[in-house]
Amino acid sequence: MKFEIRAAPPRNLQLDFFRGLALMIIFINHMPGNPWFAYTPSRLGPSDAAETFVFLSGFAAAIAYGRSFNQAGIGLGSVRVLFRCGQIYVAHLALFILMTSLFLWMNSQGIIGAHWQLDNLHYFFDQTQEAVLALVSLKYVPNFIDILPMYLVIMLWLPMAWVLSRIHVWLPLGFSLLLYLAAHRLGWELSADPTSSRSWYFNPFCWQLVFFTGFAFSSGWLPIPRFHQGLLWLCLLFVAFCYPLENPFGYQRLPWFAALRESWAGLLDKSHLGFIRYLHFLAMTYLVSHFMHRHPHWLQTGPAREIIAMGRQSLPIFMLGTCLSFAGGMLLDGTHPDLVESALINLAGLGLMLLCAQLLNWLDQKPWKTLGETPADNMANNWPAQSVLALGLLLLTAAPMLFLQSQQPPAAAMAEAEPDLVVSPENPTQITEEVVYQPNDEAIEMPDTL
Repeated sequence: MKFEIRAAPPRNLQLDFFRGLALMIIFINHMPGNPWFAYTPSRLGPSDAAETFVFLSGFAAAIAYGRSFNQAGIGLGSVRVLFRCGQIYVAHLALFILMTSLFLWMNSQGIIGAHWQLDNLHYFFDQTQEAVLALVSLKYVPNFIDILPMYLVIMLWLPMAWVLSRIHVWLPLGFSLLLYLAAHRLGWELSADPTSSRSWYFNPFCWQLVFFTGFAFSSGWLPIPRFHQGLLWLCLLFVAFCYPLENPFGYQRLPWFAALRESWAGLLDKSHLGFIRYLHFLAMTYLVSHFMHRHPHWLQTGPAREIIAMGRQSLPIFMLGTCLSFAGGMLLDGTHPDLVESALINLAGLGLMLLCAQLLNWLDQKPWKTLGETPADNMANNWPAQSVLALGLLLLTAAPMLFLQSQQPPAAAMAEAEPDLVVSPENPTQITEEVVYQPNDEAIEMPDTL
Protein backbone atom coordinates (compact mmCIF):
# COMPACT_ATOMS: atom_id res chain seq x y z
CA MET A 1 0.00 0.00 0.00
CA LYS A 2 1.37 3.38 -0.95
CA PHE A 3 0.60 6.53 0.94
CA GLU A 4 0.59 9.75 -0.99
CA ILE A 5 1.86 12.76 0.92
CA ARG A 6 0.46 15.98 -0.45
CA ALA A 7 2.51 19.09 0.19
CA ALA A 8 0.60 21.85 1.89
CA PRO A 9 -0.21 24.67 -0.54
CA PRO A 10 1.60 27.95 0.09
CA ARG A 11 -0.31 30.45 2.21
CA ASN A 12 -1.96 33.42 0.61
CA LEU A 13 0.00 36.33 2.10
CA GLN A 14 -2.48 38.91 0.87
CA LEU A 15 -5.32 37.04 2.55
CA ASP A 16 -3.43 36.78 5.86
CA PHE A 17 -2.39 40.43 5.70
CA PHE A 18 -5.87 41.85 5.30
CA ARG A 19 -7.27 39.44 7.85
CA GLY A 20 -4.67 40.61 10.36
CA LEU A 21 -5.35 44.25 9.46
CA ALA A 22 -9.09 43.68 10.00
CA LEU A 23 -8.35 42.22 13.45
CA MET A 24 -6.38 45.34 14.39
CA ILE A 25 -9.19 47.62 13.24
CA ILE A 26 -11.80 45.55 15.07
CA PHE A 27 -9.76 45.87 18.27
CA ILE A 28 -9.70 49.67 17.94
CA ASN A 29 -13.32 50.04 16.84
CA HIS A 30 -14.75 47.77 19.56
CA MET A 31 -13.18 49.78 22.37
CA PRO A 32 -15.94 52.05 23.76
CA GLY A 33 -14.89 55.67 24.05
CA ASN A 34 -11.77 55.17 21.92
CA PRO A 35 -10.91 58.36 19.95
CA TRP A 36 -8.75 56.32 17.57
CA PHE A 37 -11.97 54.96 16.08
CA ALA A 38 -12.47 58.19 14.11
CA TYR A 39 -9.22 57.60 12.19
CA THR A 40 -9.67 54.00 11.09
CA PRO A 41 -10.75 52.98 7.56
CA SER A 42 -14.24 52.46 9.00
CA ARG A 43 -14.79 56.21 8.69
CA LEU A 44 -14.22 56.14 4.92
CA GLY A 45 -17.76 54.95 4.24
CA PRO A 46 -20.58 52.66 5.34
CA SER A 47 -18.65 49.37 5.31
CA ASP A 48 -15.93 48.59 7.85
CA ALA A 49 -13.61 45.85 9.08
CA ALA A 50 -16.52 43.52 9.86
CA GLU A 51 -17.31 43.06 6.16
CA THR A 52 -13.62 42.54 5.45
CA PHE A 53 -13.28 39.88 8.13
CA VAL A 54 -16.39 37.95 7.04
CA PHE A 55 -15.49 38.20 3.34
CA LEU A 56 -11.97 36.92 3.96
CA SER A 57 -13.36 34.12 6.14
CA GLY A 58 -15.46 33.00 3.18
CA PHE A 59 -12.49 33.32 0.84
CA ALA A 60 -10.32 31.20 3.15
CA ALA A 61 -13.14 28.68 3.71
CA ALA A 62 -13.25 27.95 -0.01
CA ILE A 63 -9.53 27.10 0.04
CA ALA A 64 -9.77 24.88 3.12
CA TYR A 65 -13.15 23.18 2.84
CA GLY A 66 -13.40 23.18 -0.92
CA ARG A 67 -10.34 20.95 -0.98
CA SER A 68 -11.94 18.69 1.64
CA PHE A 69 -15.15 18.37 -0.38
CA ASN A 70 -13.19 17.54 -3.54
CA GLN A 71 -10.86 14.99 -1.93
CA ALA A 72 -13.06 13.39 0.76
CA GLY A 73 -16.56 13.92 -0.61
CA ILE A 74 -19.54 15.77 0.76
CA GLY A 75 -19.92 13.43 3.78
CA LEU A 76 -16.46 13.76 5.30
CA GLY A 77 -16.23 17.34 4.09
CA SER A 78 -19.37 18.13 6.08
CA VAL A 79 -17.85 16.40 9.12
CA ARG A 80 -14.88 18.76 8.91
CA VAL A 81 -17.24 21.74 8.65
CA LEU A 82 -19.14 20.54 11.73
CA PHE A 83 -15.87 20.05 13.60
CA ARG A 84 -14.97 23.66 12.86
CA CYS A 85 -18.43 24.74 14.01
CA GLY A 86 -17.75 22.95 17.29
CA GLN A 87 -14.47 24.81 17.68
CA ILE A 88 -16.20 28.14 17.06
CA TYR A 89 -18.96 27.24 19.54
CA VAL A 90 -16.44 26.40 22.28
CA ALA A 91 -14.48 29.57 21.47
CA HIS A 92 -17.66 31.63 21.84
CA LEU A 93 -18.44 30.17 25.28
CA ALA A 94 -14.82 30.59 26.35
CA LEU A 95 -14.85 34.20 25.19
CA PHE A 96 -17.96 34.93 27.24
CA ILE A 97 -16.38 33.39 30.35
CA LEU A 98 -13.14 35.31 29.81
CA MET A 99 -14.86 38.66 29.36
CA THR A 100 -17.24 38.12 32.28
CA SER A 101 -14.31 37.15 34.53
CA LEU A 102 -12.37 40.17 33.30
CA PHE A 103 -15.26 42.46 34.17
CA LEU A 104 -15.67 40.95 37.65
CA TRP A 105 -11.95 41.15 38.40
CA MET A 106 -11.61 44.77 37.26
CA ASN A 107 -14.71 45.71 39.18
CA SER A 108 -13.39 44.00 42.34
CA GLN A 109 -10.17 45.97 42.03
CA GLY A 110 -12.07 49.25 41.92
CA ILE A 111 -10.87 49.98 38.38
CA ILE A 112 -14.40 50.47 37.09
CA GLY A 113 -17.89 51.05 38.40
CA ALA A 114 -20.54 48.37 38.42
CA HIS A 115 -22.54 50.30 35.83
CA TRP A 116 -20.03 49.52 33.07
CA GLN A 117 -20.74 46.06 31.74
CA LEU A 118 -21.55 43.99 28.71
CA ASP A 119 -24.97 44.63 27.21
CA ASN A 120 -27.50 42.65 29.24
CA LEU A 121 -24.81 41.07 31.41
CA HIS A 122 -27.04 41.76 34.41
CA TYR A 123 -29.35 39.02 33.07
CA PHE A 124 -26.53 36.50 33.55
CA PHE A 125 -25.95 37.59 37.16
CA ASP A 126 -29.61 38.01 38.14
CA GLN A 127 -30.97 34.82 36.53
CA THR A 128 -27.91 32.64 36.27
CA GLN A 129 -29.63 29.27 35.85
CA GLU A 130 -31.83 30.45 33.00
CA ALA A 131 -29.00 32.50 31.48
CA VAL A 132 -26.62 29.53 31.35
CA LEU A 133 -29.17 27.46 29.44
CA ALA A 134 -29.86 30.37 27.11
CA LEU A 135 -26.14 30.94 26.64
CA VAL A 136 -25.35 27.38 25.57
CA SER A 137 -28.39 27.32 23.25
CA LEU A 138 -27.31 30.63 21.68
CA LYS A 139 -30.53 32.33 22.74
CA TYR A 140 -28.53 34.70 24.94
CA VAL A 141 -25.84 36.45 22.90
CA PRO A 142 -24.43 39.71 24.34
CA ASN A 143 -23.79 42.38 21.73
CA PHE A 144 -20.06 42.60 22.20
CA ILE A 145 -19.34 38.96 21.30
CA ASP A 146 -21.90 38.02 18.66
CA ILE A 147 -19.72 37.72 15.56
CA LEU A 148 -18.62 34.14 16.35
CA PRO A 149 -22.21 32.79 16.62
CA MET A 150 -23.00 34.50 13.33
CA TYR A 151 -20.02 32.80 11.69
CA LEU A 152 -21.07 29.43 13.18
CA VAL A 153 -24.57 29.66 11.66
CA ILE A 154 -23.18 30.63 8.25
CA MET A 155 -20.83 27.64 8.29
CA LEU A 156 -23.84 25.34 8.69
CA TRP A 157 -25.04 26.44 5.22
CA LEU A 158 -21.69 25.70 3.61
CA PRO A 159 -22.29 21.99 2.72
CA MET A 160 -25.62 22.82 1.07
CA ALA A 161 -24.03 25.62 -0.95
CA TRP A 162 -21.33 23.21 -2.12
CA VAL A 163 -23.87 20.57 -3.17
CA LEU A 164 -25.79 23.20 -5.15
CA SER A 165 -22.58 24.27 -6.86
CA ARG A 166 -22.11 20.72 -8.20
CA ILE A 167 -25.38 21.19 -10.11
CA HIS A 168 -24.60 24.71 -11.30
CA VAL A 169 -22.41 27.47 -9.87
CA TRP A 170 -25.26 29.96 -10.00
CA LEU A 171 -27.42 27.91 -7.61
CA PRO A 172 -25.42 28.61 -4.41
CA LEU A 173 -25.34 32.29 -5.33
CA GLY A 174 -29.11 32.22 -5.78
CA PHE A 175 -29.45 30.38 -2.46
CA SER A 176 -27.42 33.09 -0.71
CA LEU A 177 -29.34 35.93 -2.34
CA LEU A 178 -32.65 34.24 -1.49
CA LEU A 179 -31.69 34.02 2.19
CA TYR A 180 -30.72 37.70 2.16
CA LEU A 181 -33.98 38.84 0.55
CA ALA A 182 -36.13 36.57 2.74
CA ALA A 183 -34.52 37.96 5.90
CA HIS A 184 -35.36 41.52 4.83
CA ARG A 185 -38.81 40.67 3.52
CA LEU A 186 -39.98 38.29 6.26
CA GLY A 187 -38.06 39.81 9.16
CA TRP A 188 -36.06 36.71 10.08
CA GLU A 189 -34.17 37.31 13.31
CA LEU A 190 -32.48 35.26 16.04
CA SER A 191 -33.14 36.11 19.69
CA ALA A 192 -30.20 37.53 21.62
CA ASP A 193 -31.90 38.05 24.99
CA PRO A 194 -34.88 36.08 26.38
CA THR A 195 -35.90 39.03 28.58
CA SER A 196 -36.31 41.48 25.70
CA SER A 197 -36.99 41.65 21.99
CA ARG A 198 -33.32 42.29 21.17
CA SER A 199 -31.98 40.18 18.30
CA TRP A 200 -28.47 39.23 17.21
CA TYR A 201 -26.56 42.34 16.19
CA PHE A 202 -25.09 40.50 13.18
CA ASN A 203 -28.03 38.83 11.47
CA PRO A 204 -26.56 35.66 9.88
CA PHE A 205 -29.37 35.47 7.30
CA CYS A 206 -28.08 38.78 5.91
CA TRP A 207 -24.35 38.60 6.57
CA GLN A 208 -23.99 35.25 4.84
CA LEU A 209 -24.12 37.23 1.57
CA VAL A 210 -20.67 38.69 2.30
CA PHE A 211 -19.30 35.29 3.32
CA PHE A 212 -20.53 33.48 0.21
CA THR A 213 -19.36 36.34 -2.01
CA GLY A 214 -15.83 35.69 -0.79
CA PHE A 215 -16.39 31.94 -1.12
CA ALA A 216 -17.66 32.38 -4.69
CA PHE A 217 -14.64 34.44 -5.78
CA SER A 218 -12.22 31.99 -4.19
CA SER A 219 -13.98 28.92 -5.64
CA GLY A 220 -14.23 30.38 -9.13
CA TRP A 221 -18.02 30.57 -9.09
CA LEU A 222 -17.59 34.27 -9.79
CA PRO A 223 -14.70 35.60 -11.92
CA ILE A 224 -12.45 38.06 -10.12
CA PRO A 225 -12.85 41.36 -12.02
CA ARG A 226 -9.76 42.35 -13.95
CA PHE A 227 -8.45 45.88 -14.10
CA HIS A 228 -10.54 48.22 -16.21
CA GLN A 229 -10.14 51.99 -16.27
CA GLY A 230 -13.88 52.62 -16.40
CA LEU A 231 -14.64 50.26 -13.50
CA LEU A 232 -11.84 51.84 -11.48
CA TRP A 233 -13.31 55.34 -11.89
CA LEU A 234 -16.82 54.07 -11.16
CA CYS A 235 -15.64 52.58 -7.87
CA LEU A 236 -13.76 55.76 -6.98
CA LEU A 237 -16.82 57.92 -7.61
CA PHE A 238 -19.09 55.61 -5.61
CA VAL A 239 -16.64 55.52 -2.67
CA ALA A 240 -16.36 59.33 -2.73
CA PHE A 241 -20.15 59.63 -2.79
CA CYS A 242 -20.51 57.27 0.20
CA TYR A 243 -17.93 59.05 2.35
CA PRO A 244 -20.32 61.69 3.79
CA LEU A 245 -22.91 59.00 4.54
CA GLU A 246 -20.91 57.63 7.48
CA ASN A 247 -18.34 60.27 8.43
CA PRO A 248 -19.64 63.09 10.67
CA PHE A 249 -17.16 65.44 8.98
CA GLY A 250 -19.28 65.02 5.85
CA TYR A 251 -22.93 64.73 6.82
CA GLN A 252 -22.76 67.35 9.60
CA ARG A 253 -21.62 69.93 7.05
CA LEU A 254 -24.07 68.87 4.34
CA PRO A 255 -27.63 69.08 5.70
CA TRP A 256 -29.16 67.65 2.53
CA PHE A 257 -26.78 64.70 2.76
CA ALA A 258 -27.78 64.16 6.37
CA ALA A 259 -31.44 64.00 5.30
CA LEU A 260 -30.49 61.56 2.54
CA ARG A 261 -28.59 59.46 5.08
CA GLU A 262 -31.63 59.32 7.34
CA SER A 263 -33.95 58.28 4.51
CA TRP A 264 -31.50 55.52 3.52
CA ALA A 265 -31.17 54.13 7.05
CA GLY A 266 -32.30 50.65 5.98
CA LEU A 267 -29.77 50.56 3.15
CA LEU A 268 -26.97 51.55 5.55
CA ASP A 269 -28.00 49.35 8.47
CA LYS A 270 -25.10 47.27 9.78
CA SER A 271 -27.07 44.61 11.63
CA HIS A 272 -28.91 43.57 8.47
CA LEU A 273 -26.13 44.41 5.99
CA GLY A 274 -27.78 47.27 4.15
CA PHE A 275 -27.28 46.95 0.41
CA ILE A 276 -25.33 50.23 0.12
CA ARG A 277 -22.88 48.88 2.70
CA TYR A 278 -22.48 45.76 0.60
CA LEU A 279 -21.87 47.73 -2.61
CA HIS A 280 -19.45 50.06 -0.84
CA PHE A 281 -17.47 47.10 0.43
CA LEU A 282 -17.23 45.59 -3.07
CA ALA A 283 -16.03 48.93 -4.47
CA MET A 284 -13.40 49.29 -1.74
CA THR A 285 -12.29 45.70 -2.28
CA TYR A 286 -11.77 46.31 -5.99
CA LEU A 287 -9.71 49.46 -5.36
CA VAL A 288 -7.54 47.87 -2.68
CA SER A 289 -6.97 44.65 -4.65
CA HIS A 290 -5.94 46.71 -7.69
CA PHE A 291 -3.43 48.62 -5.55
CA MET A 292 -2.00 45.39 -4.10
CA HIS A 293 -1.76 43.88 -7.57
CA ARG A 294 0.40 46.79 -8.70
CA HIS A 295 2.49 46.87 -5.51
CA PRO A 296 2.88 43.25 -4.32
CA HIS A 297 6.33 43.90 -2.84
CA TRP A 298 4.70 45.83 0.00
CA LEU A 299 3.75 42.51 1.63
CA GLN A 300 7.45 41.73 2.12
CA THR A 301 8.09 44.70 4.43
CA GLY A 302 8.63 44.27 8.16
CA PRO A 303 5.32 45.78 9.35
CA ALA A 304 3.38 43.74 6.79
CA ARG A 305 4.99 40.50 7.99
CA GLU A 306 3.93 41.28 11.57
CA ILE A 307 0.34 41.82 10.44
CA ILE A 308 0.46 38.62 8.36
CA ALA A 309 1.44 36.71 11.51
CA MET A 310 -1.81 37.85 13.14
CA GLY A 311 -3.87 36.87 10.11
CA ARG A 312 -2.56 33.31 10.34
CA GLN A 313 -4.01 32.99 13.85
CA SER A 314 -7.33 34.70 13.23
CA LEU A 315 -9.54 32.92 15.80
CA PRO A 316 -7.31 33.17 18.92
CA ILE A 317 -6.21 36.69 18.00
CA PHE A 318 -9.83 37.73 17.53
CA MET A 319 -10.64 36.39 21.01
CA LEU A 320 -7.63 38.16 22.53
CA GLY A 321 -8.39 41.41 20.72
CA THR A 322 -12.01 41.32 21.87
CA CYS A 323 -10.94 40.89 25.51
CA LEU A 324 -8.34 43.64 25.19
CA SER A 325 -10.77 46.08 23.58
CA PHE A 326 -13.28 45.32 26.34
CA ALA A 327 -10.65 45.95 29.02
CA GLY A 328 -9.50 49.11 27.24
CA GLY A 329 -13.07 50.38 27.10
CA MET A 330 -13.40 49.89 30.85
CA LEU A 331 -10.18 51.82 31.44
CA LEU A 332 -11.30 54.68 29.18
CA ASP A 333 -14.84 54.78 30.58
CA GLY A 334 -15.76 58.31 31.65
CA THR A 335 -12.31 59.79 30.94
CA HIS A 336 -12.97 61.37 27.49
CA PRO A 337 -9.32 60.99 26.41
CA ASP A 338 -7.75 62.42 23.27
CA LEU A 339 -5.50 60.61 20.79
CA VAL A 340 -2.36 61.05 22.89
CA GLU A 341 -3.96 60.13 26.21
CA SER A 342 -5.41 56.92 24.77
CA ALA A 343 -2.25 56.01 22.82
CA LEU A 344 -0.81 53.80 25.58
CA ILE A 345 -3.91 51.60 25.79
CA ASN A 346 -4.20 51.24 22.01
CA LEU A 347 -0.52 50.57 21.42
CA ALA A 348 -0.30 48.15 24.35
CA GLY A 349 -3.27 46.17 23.05
CA LEU A 350 -1.89 46.01 19.52
CA GLY A 351 1.51 45.03 20.87
CA LEU A 352 0.04 42.17 22.90
CA MET A 353 -1.83 40.93 19.84
CA LEU A 354 1.38 40.97 17.79
CA LEU A 355 3.36 39.14 20.48
CA CYS A 356 0.65 36.51 20.92
CA ALA A 357 0.52 35.92 17.16
CA GLN A 358 4.30 35.42 17.04
CA LEU A 359 4.11 32.97 19.95
CA LEU A 360 1.29 30.96 18.36
CA ASN A 361 3.08 30.78 15.02
CA TRP A 362 6.23 29.63 16.80
CA LEU A 363 4.26 26.91 18.59
CA ASP A 364 2.71 25.83 15.27
CA GLN A 365 6.23 25.02 14.07
CA LYS A 366 6.57 22.48 16.94
CA PRO A 367 10.06 23.64 17.97
CA TRP A 368 10.38 20.69 20.37
CA LYS A 369 10.64 18.42 17.32
CA THR A 370 13.46 20.38 15.71
CA LEU A 371 16.56 18.26 15.18
CA GLY A 372 19.97 19.65 16.01
CA GLU A 373 22.15 20.17 19.01
CA THR A 374 20.95 18.80 22.33
CA PRO A 375 19.67 21.30 24.90
CA ALA A 376 22.64 20.54 27.15
CA ASP A 377 25.07 21.51 24.39
CA ASN A 378 23.14 24.71 23.67
CA MET A 379 23.03 25.86 27.28
CA ALA A 380 26.35 24.56 28.60
CA ASN A 381 28.01 27.98 28.71
CA ASN A 382 24.89 30.14 28.58
CA TRP A 383 24.43 31.36 32.14
CA PRO A 384 21.61 33.89 31.38
CA ALA A 385 19.55 31.19 29.68
CA GLN A 386 20.19 28.79 32.56
CA SER A 387 19.06 31.43 35.07
CA VAL A 388 15.85 32.11 33.18
CA LEU A 389 15.17 28.38 32.89
CA ALA A 390 15.79 27.83 36.62
CA LEU A 391 13.41 30.68 37.51
CA GLY A 392 10.77 29.28 35.17
CA LEU A 393 11.05 25.82 36.70
CA LEU A 394 10.64 27.27 40.19
CA LEU A 395 7.53 29.18 39.14
CA LEU A 396 6.00 26.10 37.51
CA THR A 397 6.73 24.04 40.60
CA ALA A 398 5.22 26.61 42.96
CA ALA A 399 2.14 27.31 40.83
CA PRO A 400 -0.08 24.63 42.46
CA MET A 401 0.57 26.31 45.84
CA LEU A 402 -1.72 29.13 44.74
CA PHE A 403 -4.70 26.77 44.99
CA LEU A 404 -4.00 25.44 48.49
CA GLN A 405 -6.91 25.62 50.91
CA SER A 406 -6.60 26.96 54.40
CA GLN A 407 -6.45 24.04 56.86
CA GLN A 408 -8.56 25.81 59.52
CA PRO A 409 -11.61 28.04 58.99
CA PRO A 410 -11.28 31.67 60.03
CA ALA A 411 -11.88 32.48 63.67
CA ALA A 412 -14.91 34.64 62.81
CA ALA A 413 -16.53 31.77 60.95
CA MET A 414 -15.84 29.43 63.90
CA ALA A 415 -17.49 31.86 66.27
CA GLU A 416 -20.54 32.21 64.06
CA ALA A 417 -20.81 28.45 63.60
CA GLU A 418 -20.87 27.41 67.26
CA PRO A 419 -23.32 24.48 67.55
CA ASP A 420 -26.45 24.64 69.69
CA LEU A 421 -27.79 21.55 71.43
CA VAL A 422 -31.30 20.67 70.29
CA VAL A 423 -33.58 18.05 71.90
CA SER A 424 -35.69 16.13 69.44
CA PRO A 425 -39.41 16.31 70.40
CA GLU A 426 -40.05 12.85 68.96
CA ASN A 427 -37.26 11.27 70.96
CA PRO A 428 -36.33 13.25 74.10
CA THR A 429 -33.30 11.07 74.64
CA GLN A 430 -31.81 12.07 71.26
CA ILE A 431 -29.68 15.17 71.28
CA THR A 432 -28.50 16.74 68.02
CA GLU A 433 -26.31 19.67 67.16
CA GLU A 434 -27.77 22.48 65.06
CA VAL A 435 -25.49 25.09 63.56
CA VAL A 436 -27.08 28.53 63.35
CA TYR A 437 -25.24 31.24 61.45
CA GLN A 438 -25.92 34.80 62.54
CA PRO A 439 -23.39 37.01 60.76
CA ASN A 440 -25.05 40.26 61.86
CA ASP A 441 -26.36 39.13 65.27
CA GLU A 442 -29.83 39.02 63.73
CA ALA A 443 -32.12 36.01 63.60
CA ILE A 444 -32.36 34.46 60.17
CA GLU A 445 -35.77 33.25 59.14
CA MET A 446 -35.62 29.78 57.66
CA PRO A 447 -38.07 28.85 54.89
CA ASP A 448 -40.84 26.40 55.67
CA THR A 449 -39.87 24.19 52.73
CA LEU A 450 -36.67 23.70 50.79
